[in-house]
Order: sequence, then C-alpha cells, then structure tokens
Amino acid sequence: MNKILLISQYFYPEMISTGHILTELLLELSARGLKSSVICAQPTYYSRERVRPIINHQGIDIIRTSNTQYEKNSIKGKIFNSSSFFAMSFVKALNNRERCPIILVTNPPFLGIIGLLLKILRKRPYILIVHDLYPDIAVNAGYLDRRSPIVAIWNQLNKWIFREASFIVGLGRDVNKIIKKQLPTGTEDKVVYIPNWADPALIKPIDYNDNILIKSLGLTDKFIVQYSGNMGLTHDMETIVEAANLLKKHDMIHFLLIGDGGKRKKIERMIEAYQLKNVTMLDYQPRENLIYSLSASHVSLISLENSAKGLSVPSKLYGILASGRPAIAIVPEDSEVALTLNEYECGLVVAPKDVASLVESIYWLKDHEDERASMGMKAYHAFLQNFTVAQCADKYFDLIRKIS
Repeated sequence: MNKILLISQYFYPEMISTGHILTELLLELSARGLKSSVICAQPTYYSRERVRPIINHQGIDIIRTSNTQYEKNSIKGKIFNSSSFFAMSFVKALNNRERCPIILVTNPPFLGIIGLLLKILRKRPYILIVHDLYPDIAVNAGYLDRRSPIVAIWNQLNKWIFREASFIVGLGRDVNKIIKKQLPTGTEDKVVYIPNWADPALIKPIDYNDNILIKSLGLTDKFIVQYSGNMGLTHDMETIVEAANLLKKHDMIHFLLIGDGGKRKKIERMIEAYQLKNVTMLDYQPRENLIYSLSASHVSLISLENSAKGLSVPSKLYGILASGRPAIAIVPEDSEVALTLNEYECGLVVAPKDVASLVESIYWLKDHEDERASMGMKAYHAFLQNFTVAQCADKYFDLIRKIS
C-alpha cells in the first residue's frame, strides 16, 4: 500500500467544511508515508475564480475538473455544479489506470456511484465517507416525496453502493444505525464510526480578553453567543435569530454569526425585519484566523433541523471543542452532537425550534461562570483525547491498509 485516490467536490484551496477536513486528512496520511492524488472541482465557496487544472499541494497531486461554477447557494447552482463535477470526475477517474484504493464522499450525494462503477470496470476497492445521507435528507425536508420513483431508485442505488464498498465511514453513531439497516445481514461490520476532527496546531483556546477579533469588532464588554460555519438548509438558523430577537433588549448579550449557506439570506432578512442591533454577521474566516474566530465567544452554537436527525453531523462541533468553549446544541436529543456533549459534559442540548429553551440556556451559562469555565475545560480535554486530526487519520490509515 503506497497510494490512494480521493474524489471529492471540495478540496484545497477551498479550506472550508468538507474541503478543509479532507485536505487535513490527506496531509496527515502523507506524513504516514501514504501518497495521494485528488480529483476535485473548481472553487465555488470563497470565489469562483478558476484554479489551474493540475497542481501539487505539499506532495498531494490535485486534478481539477472544469465544472460549472454557479452560485452554490441556489438550487440551480447546486444541481449544475454537482452534476457537471460528477460527470467530469468520473471520466478522469476512469482514465486513471492506477490500482490503488479510492476514497469517496457523499458530496455531492450521488458521488458513490463512481466508486461502484470503478469497482465493476476497474476492480478498484473503495471506501465511502457518508457526510450527509441522501435521499433521506431531501425527503425529510420536503423536497422529494418518499413514494416517488426517484427515491425508490436512489435507495436501491445506495444499497448497491453500500454493499460493494469495502468500508463505509459514518461520522456519527446515529448515522451508522441508519446505514446498517440498508446492508445485508452479516455485513454490518463494514460500517465504521470515525468522527470528524480539528487540528490542535490550528485551533486552541484563546482567552476572550486577548482575542484580536473581539477587539477589532468592539465587543470586549459583551457576552458573545457565536454560530460559526455552514448556514445550510439542514441547520436550524431561524431559532437562533428568534432567540436574538427575544434578547435584543439585553445590552450585554450579543450574537456573532460567521459563515454562509443556503439560509444566510433568509436570516439576514429576519435580522433586518426585527431591526436587531445585537447581531453581527461575518463571512467565513480565513483558515489562519480560526484560532481567533472560534474563540471569539463565551458560548458557541450548533444547530440541526429535526429533518436531518441521524442523517448529518455538523463538523463545527470539533472546532468548538478545540477552542475550549461550551456549546449549546439545538439538535435532536439522540443525535451524535447531543451524545457527545452529554458524554463529555461540555454543553447543553435544546430541541430544534425551542426558542424559549435556547434563551434560558444562554441566560444560565451567562450567569454561571464557574460551570461555563468547567464545560469549556472538559470540551478541550475531550478534544485532545478523542478528536484530533492525527487520531482520526490513524483510523483511516488502518482501514486503507486493510484493503490495499
């Protein structure tokens, strides 16, 4: 075993969300002597400026497709960008004559089909990383009818893709329960739980009073409640804005919302309609600023719609743990995020759409400084013991070694 091929829509220089996670993973695997190449898309996050089709990043060979680059937060943009990437990445992968294993992600959600086809046509084993479980998310969100032929075909394809995969990596224990139900009896052991992570060299606790971002925003005298990351359709962003509206007369409490996604424009309209002066919105922060942006809070928020229960795990959880901040998770009670916060006693959990409980939790953490500090310390210790990039890369390395 000396090489792998990763196929993912997002990768360096798009150091955000999936691109950030996978770039860190391959760099860690490279440090263990495993060479890698990547087939990925042209950027759509920070900018839509085209990147050279072939580059090498710290020893990783990156091959980029010439996919469309429409606005990623529109339905049209998602469909065209993902579909064009799928078609072009398949051609590039098919023309790649190496026999090394393949790693694929469910970004876009039908990318696993490429792994299935390459196993049939090229006899190449593959590992599938399930970031979001489709079509379930689309059905639960009301975009597809559960009885439609599209859903039936998609579910059958998933079962085929899962059955032929050497391993399926689920990011949460709740997700893995659902995946296992779609596998033939006796093959459930191929489903492996490997969480996402953060890099302790990149993110660590910074004292609030020493945070240069807070100073630059003029928020040093505020109690900061922060949401940082994807504001996508599976995230309960509305409850956060509703809580800010209920707290707008409380001068000390301020909301700092960082990121972008399918719901950003909606919550911007809500903030304007409510005339909220207690909310500051920022774009995604550069990678080198994460040490400050993730520590720019007294408490950090994670959110997930009920419709995404067991189907998605917000990766922002691990950056919050690494920053040593307690979290309030607006998530279903038996989701992976809730399980983690309760297991390590490093945050509070409220149900999606429960604005009153979110407000109550914010008040409680503000008024209980010792308990808040204890939760933050437990969060950081949990991160160091379980969720660093090196620890998770070791688990991937072991899986790849088993199929090479």
